Amino acid sequence: MASANRPTAGLDVGALWTKAAVCRDGALVASRVAPTGCEAGETAAQVLAEALAACGLRAEELAGLVATGAGKAEVERATGRASEVLCAARGAQAVHPGARGVLDLGGESTRALRLDAQGAVADFALNDKCAAGTGVFLDAMARLMGVAIEQMGPLSLTAEADVAITSMCVAFAESEVVSQVHRQTPKRDIVKGIHKSIATRVFGLLQRVDLGPEVLAIGGLARNVGITTCLQELTGHALLLPPEPQLVSALGAALLAGEQEVRP
Repeated sequence: MASANRPTAGLDVGALWTKAAVCRDGALVASRVAPTGCEAGETAAQVLAEALAACGLRAEELAGLVATGAGKAEVERATGRASEVLCAARGAQAVHPGARGVLDLGGESTRALRLDAQGAVADFALNDKCAAGTGVFLDAMARLMGVAIEQMGPLSLTAEADVAITSMCVAFAESEVVSQVHRQTPKRDIVKGIHKSIATRVFGLLQRVDLGPEVLAIGGLARNVGITTCLQELTGHALLLPPEPQLVSALGAALLAGEQEVRP
């Protein structure tokens, strides 16, 4: 177990973004986020170095470094590696101790977690192999539409008509979008249809695990107001949103590094 007085760090190496969190005495003291790119290991090292520099620390001073995410095996300096489910649960417990339902909206996968009163995972479900319902899907649609990814959510809120995007496969969904463009359907309506399609897939996942009325949304896609708005309409409940949802799993990894033994 890591010393309580020494800092720990967590790296969440996702398909689209790599996130670093540095903690001391159970509190977040620095963080950094960068696109993962083609060299996940190099990106992870750089993001960690930047986060450490921001709080005046060196890697040698860390009591532990836990890696998680799709690229966790690429983190050479990790003293341990933990599952995305475990890190999401621990991070969620830290940012909102009362939450019993957690929805992790990631780049490559979506997870629904139900936590018990102690914050441990009682049940969970993952999305299927298709990318629909994930950040990768939205990223592909944004490029197709020629809209900056950060503008997709706000644009969807201006829609005036419902447009159905029904295909679960990215390639088929692209064909549907191209067809709508050829029909001269307003871009805002197509973008709303894309968001509703993603939210519908996520809602299906939520129905497999009883998360209760209070659900904490984390992960990069939780920053998208179009997705969260559609999900709130489908569930009939407001989502709990932490200030930095993209960092929650990295925070969880950093806290785990100081609390328990994890496998290298």
